[in-house]
Amino acid sequence: MTPFWKWLAASTACAGLAYGGLVLASGAALPWRPAHFDTQLVNTTQRGWVNEARYYVLNRDVLAEPGDRVVILGASTARDPFRPERMEASLPGWQVANAALSGAAISEIGDAVDLYYQARAPGSGRTVFVFALTYLQFLPARFPEGADNPLATEAFRAGQYERADGTLEPQGPEAMRDAANAVMRPQAVAASLPRRIFKMVFANPDLPMIKSVVDRFRGDDPLSRWTEHIGEQKNLDTISVPPEVQQALLAQRLAGAGGDRPLTPGEFRRLAALLEMIRARGDGAVIVDLPLPHWHRNGVPVADGSYQTGLRALLAPYAGDPAIGFISLRAFDDDENFFDSGHTEPRLWPVLSDRLARDLAASSVLRAPAR
Repeated sequence: MTPFWKWLAASTACAGLAYGGLVLASGAALPWRPAHFDTQLVNTTQRGWVNEARYYVLNRDVLAEPGDRVVILGASTARDPFRPERMEASLPGWQVANAALSGAAISEIGDAVDLYYQARAPGSGRTVFVFALTYLQFLPARFPEGADNPLATEAFRAGQYERADGTLEPQGPEAMRDAANAVMRPQAVAASLPRRIFKMVFANPDLPMIKSVVDRFRGDDPLSRWTEHIGEQKNLDTISVPPEVQQALLAQRLAGAGGDRPLTPGEFRRLAALLEMIRARGDGAVIVDLPLPHWHRNGVPVADGSYQTGLRALLAPYAGDPAIGFISLRAFDDDENFFDSGHTEPRLWPVLSDRLARDLAASSVLRAPAR
């Protein structure tokens, strides 16, 4: 072998060993076997995942574990309040996974269901999906032209998945996808570093001079100002949204949605197709109507009324079907339960977890036999 080829072989071997070491080291920041599948960890104790979409894709082998499972899907308003470990205590025999994704519309929730079933072998146990929703999930998702939602974008990395007839389909053998997941773990940690360093330095209240400079470049819209305000509070349970902030947040949300108007039927059809697919697999689903503060709900009477009408029409064909259920949490709509236009205060999280677990345990959906 010529010196060049020897050098190339040695360099390749060293690079492979070095990257293998990074893969193993990534286990310190990103646990290989999390105790609970919980996308909230991305924003609390395991920030190295970068975002919930990457956490979902790189952790999907956890969802492949056999056993009966409740899978919570929705946006950040579902991600935070429903704590898997607390709910499991009231649902013996069931594993609980919170797989909610920030800002997810019904289309992204549908991709999450596709990826779940791609990871789960037939006969692994029964699944009950909990779709925790507000009218916001039925607004058209807005991404740059030609871009897909964050979850699909993560699934397309390394050519692991492609979209076929609207469904995410795996490419190549499962072992290859598992290997790609391992390879991307160090990249996830590296991608999280700039954001974490920026926050540690420029959002650090102990460095007021730097913070005052950065504040000049922050957005001047109501949501940015209020988000900055609540980020500076040590206890979110003590926050109340002043009337002038309520109106500003509502006006910004209405501007982004094109005003208070009826929801289009497209996302309801997507959800109806999901329910059909889930039932065809012998699994179940529960739609949960999440709470919103009164001032928000009263400010969108047309959109919220359209949402309620759409849900009734969606569920009507399943009247009497023990595997499809509905739970309302509107009893928690009081304004003092929220620190912004949709997120409940942390003091409500154990209450909401217990309430949802209790209602699930009392419903027919968890007891319905597989079909």
